[in-house]
Amino acid sequence: MILVGNRGRVLNIRDDGKDIPIETGLSGNLRSVAINPIDNSALLVGNAGTLIAIKNGLATRLTSPTYENLRAVRWSADGSQALIAGNNGALIKYTEQGLEMIEGSRANLRGVSWRRSSQEALVTSNCFAEAFVPSPNLFLFDAEKNTLTPVNEGRLDLIGVDWKLDGSIAVVVGYDVVWHTGFIGRFEAPSLSAVPFQNEQVYPTAASWDPTDRTAAIATCITQLRSGEGRIMLWNGDTLREIYRNEQFFFSAVAWSPVGFKLAAIASTAARTFDS
Repeated sequence: MILVGNRGRVLNIRDDGKDIPIETGLSGNLRSVAINPIDNSALLVGNAGTLIAIKNGLATRLTSPTYENLRAVRWSADGSQALIAGNNGALIKYTEQGLEMIEGSRANLRGVSWRRSSQEALVTSNCFAEAFVPSPNLFLFDAEKNTLTPVNEGRLDLIGVDWKLDGSIAVVVGYDVVWHTGFIGRFEAPSLSAVPFQNEQVYPTAASWDPTDRTAAIATCITQLRSGEGRIMLWNGDTLREIYRNEQFFFSAVAWSPVGFKLAAIASTAARTFDS
């Protein structure tokens, strides 16, 4: 497992629990990492357009087509391509042929999830671009056509997203920027519907389905100190159950182990929803 963080820090967490630093030569903050499911290489993204490829423990800086802060990166299930999302509509497709900017969005993009056995990915977004210009908050990317199509609009900043392995539905999370209520949604093409829950001052930021496709883990953050707790909830497609909360730690990522009903979540005492 590879973890990334501020000031260019990268750690390879081995199965025996030892942390092996990977030198990147960077001082900027890294925001996301994705492991290629075929060759186990890694792609790292961060602020100021930072792109780094890691193979066999060696880090290589890639020439980025943007200086925007990059927030999320995900590989397709066949490992042939990755999609990178960032601020001000920055969306980049990465393949062996190189890096390609994808047009069609303008607000800050927040999350990516590929539909398994498909060339499609969902991309989440803020609902406003510069100067409060309304923007779609959820897009569907077609990798074969290189097209980005809006599939939802409204006053929600959508952040986390994850398709079920069977591709039937995706869970999408975020919050209402006007009423400051949390949002958990079920995307079943072509529409997004809300999952009812006690959502006042709750800010979901991350979601992940377990390998059996039975349960999605959902993590929350806060917008400012003393505005709420970090929480971990489980959703089985029908009911929502909270399993953990803490007033000091606020979550930006959650993921399941490939085997066993175990999950890990990344938290910080300084994390904020708008940074996730």
